[in-house]
Amino acid sequence: MFRPILGYIFFLAVSLAFCNKTSLKQRRDWTPVLYGVILQVLLVFAMINLPAVTSFFEGIASGIMKLKDATIEGTNFVFGYIGGGDPPFQIKEGGSSFVLAFQALPTVILFCILSSVLTYLKILPLMAKFVGYLFRITFKVKESIGMVAAARIFVGQLEAPLLIKHELDTLKKSDIFIILALAFTTASAAMMPIYSGALEGICPNAMRHIIMSSVVSVVSALIICSIMAPFEEDKSGAGAAGDSLTYSSFMGALSKGLSDGCFVWWCIVGSMIGMVALIALVNYMLALFPSIGGSPLTLQGIFGFIMYPFAWLIGIENADLFAVSQVLGTKLAVNEVVAYFDLAKANISQESVVKTIYAITNFGNFSCIGVTVGGMAALAPAQKDIPALIGRAFIAALLATGLSSTIIGIFFSF
Repeated sequence: MFRPILGYIFFLAVSLAFCNKTSLKQRRDWTPVLYGVILQVLLVFAMINLPAVTSFFEGIASGIMKLKDATIEGTNFVFGYIGGGDPPFQIKEGGSSFVLAFQALPTVILFCILSSVLTYLKILPLMAKFVGYLFRITFKVKESIGMVAAARIFVGQLEAPLLIKHELDTLKKSDIFIILALAFTTASAAMMPIYSGALEGICPNAMRHIIMSSVVSVVSALIICSIMAPFEEDKSGAGAAGDSLTYSSFMGALSKGLSDGCFVWWCIVGSMIGMVALIALVNYMLALFPSIGGSPLTLQGIFGFIMYPFAWLIGIENADLFAVSQVLGTKLAVNEVVAYFDLAKANISQESVVKTIYAITNFGNFSCIGVTVGGMAALAPAQKDIPALIGRAFIAALLATGLSSTIIGIFFSF
């Protein structure tokens, strides 16, 4: 338990070191940080120890997996065995008919459709507003920022800010910083079945931990941001309404969700092809250098070496430190999807797998920086500070991920 506690304190201390010195001197109220830590401890305790809360998250996990099964029905109908149907041939031993692009990734299409429909029916904005109010009274952020944070538990990095699109251009720099940090801190429910599918047979409760990771990480991001970008309480309550993203009809919402889902699916496929190919090209060049310990030099290996202390701080068992640090390096250099498939192949303990889930279930990788900058610039063209804030926001997200992993490591140590 010593290492996770040390890690939790370390990540808080590092975030304090990145705090703007002028803002730090003017800061008088540290209660948002204190309340955030208390909220996180109570939240994790409830999720792990209270049967009712555990059952609640298991129910959500079961529902998300049903959506995955429904997607397979659609891909099977369109693509046949390539989309998940029975193959018309005998698969040789050790082989697989699994095709990532046509069996796992299309889940994002269904999730985008549901997101649009639930937004049209005012269900998603209402849920975000409720949880956003809790974040407002805890962290003293605008209710609209709390809504974005609540929405980021399940929706994507650019879909969440759409709930307050009408307000984005007029937000303070610190508010934009929080939104950018949240973009890298969690993933999206559309991607969760892909992550869970990668760990099928490796971690029976993977989906529950993936969902819990999103909840815990949002709180972590708000704690870190309350240190790195101190903000004042918004007493006006501005930004409470989530009516900026509207549709003229149910069919309009459905068709928009469908087109958005297809676009996101294509972007993910293209991003994975491009990034994996780019990493492979870099690795070909690194192979020209002398090998280290009998293994060729790779970009993932370099970032894995950098992430080794991170793995140690979150309480990974000594025997699993190298394997987990390599997975963390892959997540940082490539993306979390590839990292999940690497995690499935790593020969590590069940406890290390669970702790690693909390460290890699997020969009905190270099390829997402461009996506986030471009997307936010399009949503808020008047915000000229986005490129200048993105680096600190990325660091804040990395520290928030560490906070989530260490708090889980602390409770797992009892």
